[in-house]
Amino acid sequence: MSKKLVIPCRRGKMGTWDTYTCLMQLKDISELINFATDLHTSEKLSEMIQRNLEDERAVEIGDYLISNPDHFFNSLVVAIYDGDPQWHDFTRIEPNSKEAELLEMPDYARECLGFLSLTKEEKMFALDGQHRLSGIKKAVENNEDIGFEQLSVIIVTHRNTKSGIKKSRRLFTTLSKKAKLVKKDAIIALDEDDIAACITRRIVEESKCLNENNVAFSVGPLRDKTNVTSLGNIFDCVQKLLSFKLDCKISEIEKVKITDEQENELFEFIKSFYEITFSNVKSLSDYKEGQDIEKYRNNHDGGHLLFRPIGWDIYTDTVIELLSSEKSLESAVLIVSKNDLYMSGKILKNNLWSAQRKRILKVSATKLKKIKSGLTKSVV
Repeated sequence: MSKKLVIPCRRGKMGTWDTYTCLMQLKDISELINFATDLHTSEKLSEMIQRNLEDERAVEIGDYLISNPDHFFNSLVVAIYDGDPQWHDFTRIEPNSKEAELLEMPDYARECLGFLSLTKEEKMFALDGQHRLSGIKKAVENNEDIGFEQLSVIIVTHRNTKSGIKKSRRLFTTLSKKAKLVKKDAIIALDEDDIAACITRRIVEESKCLNENNVAFSVGPLRDKTNVTSLGNIFDCVQKLLSFKLDCKISEIEKVKITDEQENELFEFIKSFYEITFSNVKSLSDYKEGQDIEKYRNNHDGGHLLFRPIGWDIYTDTVIELLSSEKSLESAVLIVSKNDLYMSGKILKNNLWSAQRKRILKVSATKLKKIKSGLTKSVV
């Protein structure tokens, strides 16, 4: 019989689940924990789960573990059955200092600390964190040293019966459905690996034209009366410009690896895009931080294109089209900025702004093409 694996553990209970929060080495996780194929009696459903986990995401996570020294994961949630898992609690916990002697330990703490021993014959599968598990397996396969790192694993007891499978399957889907994508505002504010987020933060911190006094720090609709645009809109425009400069889709920007020097070059390009625009669009250069912008964004005549997030989206796309035709950044901005950018003007009226209904129109592909055509005409 193989030697038992003994892992430090805390025992608990939540709802009807007995839980064991353990600290496991990645090599043991890779060896002992499998995917949730045991939740399906259908072989094809099990194969579908397996196929879903053999995608680029697993490779990305594996690469992240190996290449990023600051890698970090949330706990895996794992179901266990069969074999002979045994709980071993501490019979005595004694203070080892005078300070500790003064601490009052709650009763539940005395009962929850111990070890879990496994024969390695147990069947264990991930209920939450299947892609992380797949990435761990890839990383350990390619780098033995990483196998000695440790990760928190929450183990729940599973009964391999019809009702037990149903219960575990319900937990599996609940955990999957409740997993939220990281909110856009959190990405912009905190993500150090997202190039667009990093540059967006630098724009409002370092550029001469956009800062906390004229940018709404939100990702939703722009409803105030003092800000030119929103942080979320700057992020969207930065993504568009990065997509052009890096020659990739917006969805692929995150995968592009760049040096600090390259990031600085991209930042300078995007900063210039905004600063040249503010210098050459009279309404923007006339605007004073903190003033009421009803003149430039209102429900009467619509105001000015570049005081609305949708306007910046269209403007950025139009400048990029000119850049694609080998115009310089300055000449591209000058061409667009010299045109009539007012919502009730000949280019935008009834294409983007309804003069009759006094509101923004839903822009069709045909109307968008017409708007861009008007904005790219050189004005003598």
